[in-house]
Amino acid sequence: MNWLSPLFGIAIALSGQDAFAKNRLTDPVKIARECKSDVERLCKALRPGGHRIIRCLKARVAELSPACSAALKSTE
Repeated sequence: MNWLSPLFGIAIALSGQDAFAKNRLTDPVKIARECKSDVERLCKALRPGGHRIIRCLKARVAELSPACSAALKSTE
């Protein structure tokens, strides 16, 4: 019975991380939807990946549309 206790703890920890990950997954989707025109206008020369687009948007926050700015702030 002693070996069941750590397995139960691991299962609980992983289920909590799964819920956290699902919440975080909506952020990139929201940013992609709300910031599509801003990315095309301000950061189109960048290759996606490695948070390059997010860094570009954050560097040009004064030029963003209100919807994109709000989506970007929701991830902080």
